[in-house]
Amino acid sequence: MSRKCLKYKKEDDLCVWLYKTYVNELFSYGTALGVTRMVLQDAIQDVFLHFMENGYLLNEVNNVKFYLFRSLKNRLISLTRRSKSFENLDEEFDYEFSLKVTGVDLMIEEEERQRLIKRVDELLACLTNRQREAIYLRYIQELSYEEIGELLAMTPKASRKLVSRALIRIRENNFSLVLFLSILKNALF
Repeated sequence: MSRKCLKYKKEDDLCVWLYKTYVNELFSYGTALGVTRMVLQDAIQDVFLHFMENGYLLNEVNNVKFYLFRSLKNRLISLTRRSKSFENLDEEFDYEFSLKVTGVDLMIEEEERQRLIKRVDELLACLTNRQREAIYLRYIQELSYEEIGELLAMTPKASRKLVSRALIRIRENNFSLVLFLSILKNALF
């Protein structure tokens, strides 16, 4: 096998590994942004195709997960500018960032689970779209405030303040933050 073929084989293996590792999280993020399944699948494929074509970029990346999230959001913004078939995701416009609690099945009995799901949905509803997105990125995807700031087109200080205000709003509604974040994370995965 030639050296060139070996190089492509290694890059392909890396791309396959990255895809398997991050596709569900990318899909979850895109879904929360309100993108249709078909458009989202195409956008994720475009991100990985671009990555395969430009694999050398990985050498300059500090956080691959953040790089993929940013690439997906940029791709969705690019698609939005070409077609108005789904809501605009650009930071200049307000868009709905939707999180739904769906799968806490094994944690507690059905009646208690339904009560908690209803309560978490109420708490999510009291947050702004950007607060929901920031909470999701910080506590579900575990991105840094710098990365959240870049994704949401704000400074790291502003992203920290956005998350902080969301947590204060949750506390004001007399709900345990630890319980809230635990249920949210378990429900989304």
